Formats: sequence, C-alpha cells, structure tokens
Amino acid sequence: MNLRGLANRIFPATGIALMKRAEKRIQKARRAFMPPLNEKDFLNILVNTLGLTEGDTVFVHSSIDQVNLAFPFGRVLVLLQSVVGEKGTLLFPTYPRVSSYEFLLHGAIFDVRKTPSFTGVLAEAARRQRNAVRSLHPTKSVCAIGRYAHELTSDHQASPYPYDRCSPYYKIMALKGKIVGIGVSTEVLSFVHCVDDELKQDFPVHPYHERLFEAKCVNYTGQIEVVRTYAHDRCKMNHNTLRYIRTYIQPEICDDLEISKRKFFRAHSEPLFAAMTKLARAGITIYPRSVYSQHTSKAP
Repeated sequence: MNLRGLANRIFPATGIALMKRAEKRIQKARRAFMPPLNEKDFLNILVNTLGLTEGDTVFVHSSIDQVNLAFPFGRVLVLLQSVVGEKGTLLFPTYPRVSSYEFLLHGAIFDVRKTPSFTGVLAEAARRQRNAVRSLHPTKSVCAIGRYAHELTSDHQASPYPYDRCSPYYKIMALKGKIVGIGVSTEVLSFVHCVDDELKQDFPVHPYHERLFEAKCVNYTGQIEVVRTYAHDRCKMNHNTLRYIRTYIQPEICDDLEISKRKFFRAHSEPLFAAMTKLARAGITIYPRSVYSQHTSKAP
C-alpha cells in the first residue's frame, strides 16, 4: 500500500493533506536534479518514446511542473496537436479540486463551460481552448480537442457509472486510443476504472458509495440538467496501480518510464482493457484484498 492509500484508510481528510504536502516537497527535490528539457527533446519523447503519430486518439494525464521544461508550458499543447494532426483527438481529465464524494455531497453545481479543472495546468489550458468540448459530468468530466471530440464526450451523463460505455474513457477503445502520462506515473491512470464499471456487480470490489447522487449541471445551452452518478469511496481507493501494472501487464501494453528522472507512461487502451478484464475475472485487480466484496482466488 502506498502512503496516500494508507492516509485514505487511517485519517482521510487530514492525512491526505499531509501526504500531498510531503509529496510536493519530494517532487520539488526531484526537480532540482533534473536538467531542463528542451522542445526538441520533448517532441522526440512524444513521437519516439510514447509512440504518438498522426491521427491518433490520445488521452493525456500530466503534471507539467514535474517535467522541468526549458520552454513555455503553453507549447506542450501545441506540440501534442502538431503530432496527432487535424485527424487526431486529444483528451484530458478535468476534475474538481475535491474528491467526487465531497463535491457531490455539498451539492456543488458543475458548469460545463466555467467550472475549472484541477488536474494540472495542461488540462486547464486545454479546457480553455475555443475548440475544446467537455463532457457533462460533475466529477469525472473530460475535455477533448480534435476530430472525434464531440462523439467521445457526448453521452457521459447518460450513465451513473462514470467510466462505463457512455464515458470518453471507454469510448477511446473504438478508436484504438492511446493513453500517455507526462510527468506522472500510472498511479493516475483513470482508464483502469473502466474495468470496474464494465463488470459492475461481477467485479470483485464495489468501489462506490451506495448513494446515487443527483447533481445539477449547467450544459452548453445554459440549461440545468440533473446528472445521476455514483461517487468513489475514498476508503477503497488505496490501490497501487503502479505495482499492478508492473506485476501483471506486459510492457508493450502499458509501461511506466523514467527519462532523466522524469516520469512518463504509455498505454494502449484496447489490449489493456482486455488484460485487466481477464485478470479481474480471476480475482486480480488494482485493489487490495481488504476491500474485496467477495472471495476470489488471489489479489495483488
């Protein structure tokens, strides 16, 4: 179990704040030993290491502060768009500052046009683009830019399970979508929850609170829509995705990388989903045995 997972279980509110401060100090120390990354080398990583090409559909997780760029961070989005081209699509998670449960419990209203993202400066910069389209989900929204932006984000509000077949996370598989991490590891890989929501009651863990929330959301026409959704139980979110990936998933499917002390990852959505689904049916998930809702053969 990682430190944040331990904090979730022992003292959720105070512990998580303490862990975040400790992580920031560690990250700051790491950056001090990183040589600045120039634009040419960053582009080389996108193309030759992460394997992005023209026409790709790419879900991007990021923490640009952890990359120590030698060029303005605004260029990152430009470079990503230049690699996938006009026929490509980029997607970014655009979550609220607080946990899903806290956001919904306090009755906060999500405005698809105005509610900011707190999943990094790159995601917020993408959300602010004039051609960006954002899914209407109060806590797990995704913004997309490019050819399939509308199709991927259009039905997210139609299911109470935020990562199931209505979600952009799941839909990228139809386009052989890739998932990359820039400055982050697979610990932040949201796609892993698609397996939870696809299997639902057949999944070894019930990761949500029992309450089905009805959240008020402001859509693109300025009208209020009520979106029904579940919220993750943070006491069950003490998983170790990084260890799971390294132990059970082939590196050609999903791989964590370190380049000059910088974290990156790359994943292929279709084979990753297939591999994780097969493992889940055998009782192997990202979650520890302590939160399993039924007996299974083994757990990581």
